[in-house]
Parts: sequence; C-alpha cells; structure tokens
Amino acid sequence: MRRRHVAAGMMAAVVAATTVLGGCSGKKADTGSTAAGEKQTAGTEQAAGTEAAGDADKSSWISEEPVEITVMMKDNPSQPLKVDAPMREEIFKKTNIKLNVQIVPNSSYEEKKNIVLGTNNFPDIIFIPNMADVVTYGNSGVFEPLTQYLNEEDMPNLYKFWQEYPEMKKYLLGDELYVFPVVAREETANGFGPVIRQDLLEANNLETPKTFDELLDVLIKFKELYPDSIPWTGRKGTPNLFKTTSYMLGSGYGDNGLYYDFDEEKFVFGPASTNFKAVLDYLNRAYEAGVLDPEFATTTAEQMESKLSSGKSLFYLDNSGFGQNYTKMLRKVEGQENATFQVLPIPENSFGQRRATAYATELPGRFYALNAGSKHKEEIIKLMDWLYSKEGSDITNYGVEGVSFEYDEKGEPQFKEDYVMKFKDAQPSDYYAIYTDLGITKLDFCMWACNTKTWFEIQQMDGNWDEVADEYWKIIEEDDAYVQPHIFPTLSEEESEKVKDILVDVNTMLEQEYNKYIMGQEEIDNWDNVIKRCEDMGIRELEDIYNQAEARVNAQ
Repeated sequence: MRRRHVAAGMMAAVVAATTVLGGCSGKKADTGSTAAGEKQTAGTEQAAGTEAAGDADKSSWISEEPVEITVMMKDNPSQPLKVDAPMREEIFKKTNIKLNVQIVPNSSYEEKKNIVLGTNNFPDIIFIPNMADVVTYGNSGVFEPLTQYLNEEDMPNLYKFWQEYPEMKKYLLGDELYVFPVVAREETANGFGPVIRQDLLEANNLETPKTFDELLDVLIKFKELYPDSIPWTGRKGTPNLFKTTSYMLGSGYGDNGLYYDFDEEKFVFGPASTNFKAVLDYLNRAYEAGVLDPEFATTTAEQMESKLSSGKSLFYLDNSGFGQNYTKMLRKVEGQENATFQVLPIPENSFGQRRATAYATELPGRFYALNAGSKHKEEIIKLMDWLYSKEGSDITNYGVEGVSFEYDEKGEPQFKEDYVMKFKDAQPSDYYAIYTDLGITKLDFCMWACNTKTWFEIQQMDGNWDEVADEYWKIIEEDDAYVQPHIFPTLSEEESEKVKDILVDVNTMLEQEYNKYIMGQEEIDNWDNVIKRCEDMGIRELEDIYNQAEARVNAQ
C-alpha cells in the first residue's frame, strides 16, 4: 500500500510541456449556462459545426444504431455542468452513444438520489458520491453486478486499472463490484495546508513558523499589528475546522469523526482519543487570543473568500490551492498590489510530528453505478470501458480535437492556444471556465480524469501561471509530511447499520460539546469525561468494526 505520495514528481514534466506550448470556489451559474459569459460560448458554437454521428469515423462505434442512455449527475458550484456540452457531442460522434444528462443541483442531490434509488426508479447510470449507497443498495438488485465483466475481454481498460491499483478491492461488497470508480490521470497532490500572508511575514521581519506554537505566536503578532483584522478564518463550521486541522495537530477527524491514523496503522475515532485534547487546546488558545474567527462556527465558504480576498483575514487552514486565487483577487485591491498568500511547510505539532493528508492522486473516490434494469447494459459496459481508454480520456479531458485541442508529435493532447485565451479572465478561474464550457474533467462525466494536469497546462498557456504558483507547488513537492488518503473498507450491511446507530447518538452528543471547549466554557481536561461517554455509547466497537473490515479486505 502506498502511503506517502505527493505525486508532484511529474510537475517538472507538466511545466516543461506547457512551457513549450506557450483552488476553487465560485458562485453557481444556471444549469446549461457558461461560467464566463459570452466568451465561453466559443467551444459550444464551434463544436456545433462538427460532423454528425452518422458521418463520423466508425472505428470506435459501440452500436451501429444510435443508442440513447440517461445519466444522473450532481452539479458543482465551481464547475456548473451543461446538458449540451461539446464533450457529450464528441462521445456521440465517436461511439454512437448519445448521453442524455440529468443535472441535479448540488444542494438537493442527496435527497434526489435517495428517492430514485429507494424507489428503483433511476436512469441508466447514476453518480454515486460515496460507498455508503453501495452498502445500502448493493444487495437489493438495483445495481448491475460488474465483476462478471471485469476481464480482458469485456472491460480491458478498467481491468488494467483494477490490476494497477490493488486498493480498488475495497470497493467490493462481499465479492461483488457494483460501481465504476473514477481513476485520476497524472494528478499532482496538494491538500489541506496552512496558508499565510507571506508578504506580511516579510514586511514585519517575522520568521516562517516551523511549529504550530510558532504559528500561533505569528498570528497573535498579526492581531497586534493589524487590530482590525481577523487573522484566522475558515468555512463550513466546527466540523470542517476539525477536518482540516485535527490530523496535523496529532489526532484526526474524518467522515463522522473516524479517520485512519498512519502512525498507529489503524482506524481511530478522533474525538474519543486523548490526542484530541491537543486539538481542542490549540483552537481554544487561538480563540481566546482573538486570532480565530469569532464566527468560526457559522462562517460560510463565500464569507471566508470575502475575508481573505479583501485583506480582512490573513491566514486559513484548508485547501491550500485556494490561496493562489485569493492572491489574484487581493492584488486587485488598492494598496494590496504585492499581497501574497502562500502555503507553509507543514509545521511540527506538540507531539513532535509533521503530518498532513493530501488529496487523492490515484483514486479520488467518485463512482458511477449501472441500473440493473437498463435496456442497454451491453452498450453501457462497452461505453464505460471506452471512457477508461486513452481516446475516451482525451475527449473527456480536452474536448474536441481541432476545436479545443490538437495532438502533438508524441500523440499527446495539447490545448489550442486560440481557444484557451478566450478564457484568460474568466471567473472563478480560467480552467474551471474551460472545464464547464467543454464539459470535461473530474467533476463531469469522466472516468480517467484530469484535474491539476489540465489546470496547469491552461494557466501556463494563458499567462495566469505566476511566481506564486511556482513557489506553491515547489513547497508542496518538497514536503514529505503529506500522505495519500486511506480508502475505507466497505462494510457489510449489518456492520453499516451498527455503525450508523452508534454514530447518530455519539455525534448528536458531541455537537453539543465541541464549541464549549473551543470557546473556553469548559476546561480541556474535562474532555476525558466526554471520551468516557463516547466509550459508553459503543465507539470502541465502531473502531473494531472498521479495523476488522480492513483486515478482512487485506486478507483477500
């Protein structure tokens, strides 16, 4: 199993390639619209002039007769999806399979998904955000079992990845696979990291903090120097504050509090570990010093962006890639022309550890399931496998050959400069605008999916890559504190029900406790009583369930 994998070694190759050629938030646009206004219609207009499927090269056709299949997908505020994206038209041209995409708003996807799965009334293909739905519905017969196709004859491209990534076996429910997992293509890892106003460190002769205590001292100094500031802000409330900080501070807080501890090599329920007291202590000290945002429990992503991009806040610990966009926005503010947000190497915590979790560079945890009742299962199996091929991946990551990309002498896709430059000033970013316009990459219907690879190539080409980006990725590449996220094993239905029962009671109790300790209303040592209550509610049994499931999968 690969633990430490920053996956930035190929950065030099990406930068070199893009040189020869030449994070992530935003407001939701209307479905079917583009993210950069009129400028973004270029790809759609040009793609409309491409050949109809009937006139295309038929070498990769899956069916002689046109076949229409329906796909239910979740929209994304950073990259709004489009029904008529050029990528979908190109898939039709190449395969004779027409995609009828049902786009569900991000805010209502969970509810919609549960209704259609619960009533067995869902499209041919449905996006599955996590493996919990496989546990819930896998044995009910609504999803097509895929293991029967997982061989060199039926799905050679997916079979290749199945052999390359042994951890995919954690996607099995018993001995059966019910989902098509998305595989990352040449991904470079970043993750949660501490991002600070580097220009203010330099202007005030403050040394780069190497420990979390030194970081707190710097933030306290910022508050003294800039009394109207909120030095440290965040988003999405207390759970996200724990999710982004706890592992670095020596404990952890994954989904519902459970996480995999690489030092202990086992699953741990973070809030029920004694190390979690160090997390609470650090946040409490930051809060009482006036450093942590007093509205930490309610601040939204939009409010976080506003505070950081206006100069009101000077530090955050979250997706460190956001800092590059915040820098660009902040430098447009009068008097902030030299402002710079930059990620710090992961500081040492109070236990003498330097540790952080990167985003997945191999298996990003996105899935699609095939309706067992579909009338077009044979064609869909072939289509999905084609999407794992290089041809399918090139189209679903670069769009339309001759319109948005061309092949170089090595047979690798390269974006066309005249197309890319139309999006140079698009919001929320040039690359997300292009992704939306073409209907490409990880957040769209893409199985061997790019994210950072195409992002880097676009920004190198249009001039939006700068010295801040160079320094950022160099810092990330050289920091060995990052580990790849650990894939959770799939539980049995009985195990899953037991875990749900335990977590409902435990997390309901904990939600009433967290802020008391951060805000100093309770002494940190009293958290031992909370740990005891967690244990009485069965939290050690929950940890055992996951660790036994992990051992079971590893023994296969």
